[in-house]
Amino acid sequence: MRATERTGLLAGAKPGGDGIDADPTLSWRILFYVNVFFSCVSFSIILPSLQPYLARNGASSYFYGSTVAVYSVGEMVGAMLFGKVYEWMTVHYRAGAKSTLLMCIGLGMAGSALYVLGDVVTSPNMIFLGRALQGLWTGGKQVVEQTYLSETAPAHRVTELTSELGTFAILGFVCGPSFGALFTSIDIDLGNNVIFDAYTSPGWFILVLCVAIFFLVIVYFDPEPSASYGDASASSEGKSSSKQHAKYSMDKSVDDGSSYAPPNARGLTVLLMLFVIHFFSFAIQETITTPFVLQAYEWNQRDVNLLFVGVGVVSLLTSIVVKYLSRVVEDYKLLVASIVVGLIGSAFLIDSLPFGGAPKITLPLSRFFVGFTLITVAFPFGRNVSLSVFSKILGPTPQGTWFGYMFAAGALPRIIGPSWSLFALEKACEIENIDCFLGGRTWLEFSVSGALFAVGLVLAMVYKNDMLPYGEGRARDGSDDAAGVSMVV
Repeated sequence: MRATERTGLLAGAKPGGDGIDADPTLSWRILFYVNVFFSCVSFSIILPSLQPYLARNGASSYFYGSTVAVYSVGEMVGAMLFGKVYEWMTVHYRAGAKSTLLMCIGLGMAGSALYVLGDVVTSPNMIFLGRALQGLWTGGKQVVEQTYLSETAPAHRVTELTSELGTFAILGFVCGPSFGALFTSIDIDLGNNVIFDAYTSPGWFILVLCVAIFFLVIVYFDPEPSASYGDASASSEGKSSSKQHAKYSMDKSVDDGSSYAPPNARGLTVLLMLFVIHFFSFAIQETITTPFVLQAYEWNQRDVNLLFVGVGVVSLLTSIVVKYLSRVVEDYKLLVASIVVGLIGSAFLIDSLPFGGAPKITLPLSRFFVGFTLITVAFPFGRNVSLSVFSKILGPTPQGTWFGYMFAAGALPRIIGPSWSLFALEKACEIENIDCFLGGRTWLEFSVSGALFAVGLVLAMVYKNDMLPYGEGRARDGSDDAAGVSMVV
């Protein structure tokens, strides 16, 4: 089969059809959507019950913080590890993408089993290890799914499909606590210290889901061989194979034996930084919202839950909007828009600076709502578009390792962001020499967040030409790409 025909089939075209204009097949999309949804559920369904669950098994509050953080550490390690594994597997095995995805889900199964068995044997350490393995699962599967999508989907639909995948991820984060609420009334003792209750049921639920998804992938996920399958040189030093390059040269007369320029390292670096900035802002928002509004506005838990339901609705609508905007607006403009929205949102959330004055609420509820909404919009907007632009800069380069780096970078703010955000709320009070009994002061952390968005905006403007799709931008040394081909968008 010729390279162009193979690419067409990978893109979901019927044999003999136009692979670039055809839609990808629905089979892998549905599987990916289900997988990403429930893997994100696995994160948020556990959080409400994790602290009392650990306390029941004799863990300290410090150990609770470590257990929360180890999940994101697992995500970081899993992203980098399985990015490498994906590239190696897809070169040496026809079903490399499937095998790598099954490895990730297998870790999710093992982690979920350890999480619930930790209660049976009263071992906080086992629960800790279970959360670490679950983090490896989610970090790895994100890389596998995004890389497979980017390598097989038509180039002009990568942003749209990435947005769809991001939509299900956001829904998973939002729906997780709702699933957990269903288990609050369960209290079944099977004997031998095996208990199904509000603390263990979420773990059993995730375990059952992992087993189900594992078998669904075995039965229904039948990926085409990677474009680099059988070409061992493609997995070394980021080299691209001639088959991989077919997707980016279908309308060109390109000799398969020619050499291709490396991707633009400056553009990739800027995208990594923008990805981190968006995740840092999101980590701050999800950490401080509950303690801040409970104290500053005297809300109750029901009000907080309703607020996060609103987060889910806004995030979902944003992802849908990005999906359709990507068809008519170029990615760079969408990327800059996400940064501007994040910058404005951060500015709205900065309270005033009454140094030496009496403590008072200086962030009106109306302004909080506006800033909170803008930050909520900026995250899925920036995340989805960044992934798409990143993929297009890479072009025919094997993308597993690179996406591993990107998702690892996204996990880093979720490791340090929660600790920083809570520290900054109190540190701002110390600087002003006032008591923090009204939820803390927001000016310090959102000034930092806003400054990061401002830096990101400058970088995006200065290095605009470095973020063009492969073949349109400059190569790593700053010269025009040697390949002389353009990505079809």
